Amino acid sequence: MYTHYFPSCPVDSPIEPPVPFGHVGLSGAVPKKCSKCRHLFEGECTRFIEEVGRFLHLDHGPCGIDGPTDPVEYEDEFVKGKVTVPRKCSRCFHLAVDPVYGFHCTKDATKWGHAHRSLDWGAWRPDHVYLQLPPPKVTTKALSEHTFANDQLAFIKEHRRINPGLSIQEAKADFAHFRRVIEESER
Repeated sequence: MYTHYFPSCPVDSPIEPPVPFGHVGLSGAVPKKCSKCRHLFEGECTRFIEEVGRFLHLDHGPCGIDGPTDPVEYEDEFVKGKVTVPRKCSRCFHLAVDPVYGFHCTKDATKWGHAHRSLDWGAWRPDHVYLQLPPPKVTTKALSEHTFANDQLAFIKEHRRINPGLSIQEAKADFAHFRRVIEESER
C-alpha cells in the first residue's frame, strides 16, 4: 500500500483550507497545496510518475491520531489479500476500503468528501521506493530490491521468472533503466 505514497511530496505548503474539487463523479476537496499544483491529475498526483510508473496519493498531512506508522499487514474477514497499512491505521475506526480508491481514511470525511483522505504514514519511510515497469510487464518488490542492491544477476533471474518469454537483453535494459532512475533520484 505504501507504494502509492512514496517518494513523498517534496512541496512544503499549507494543506488547509481544503479546496473544492470535482472530476467524473468525484466530488469533495483536495489539499490546498495540491489544488494549483501541476501534478494534480484526476484527484491523484503525477509527481515522480516517470520514476515509479504510477499515480501517487495526494498528501493530506497528518491525521491527528497518535500512534506508530510503521507498516503492518492488514487482513480481515472481507479483505482476503494482505495489504500493508500504517500500524496505527490497522485498528482505526476510520480505515476504509473502496473498490476504486483502495484503502483510505474516513476521518474528516465531511471535509474531504469523495476525494478521500490518504493514510498517514507519519515519519516512516521505506528503505527504497517501489519501482514499476510499464505494462504489460510484471514487476515485483524483489525487482526493486535487486536494483537497489545493484544485483543485476538476481534482477535478471527474477525478471525472467515473472515475465516468461522476455529476453535477457530486455531484462538488462530494464535493470539499466531502474539504475538510471535511482541515480537520478539520488542527485
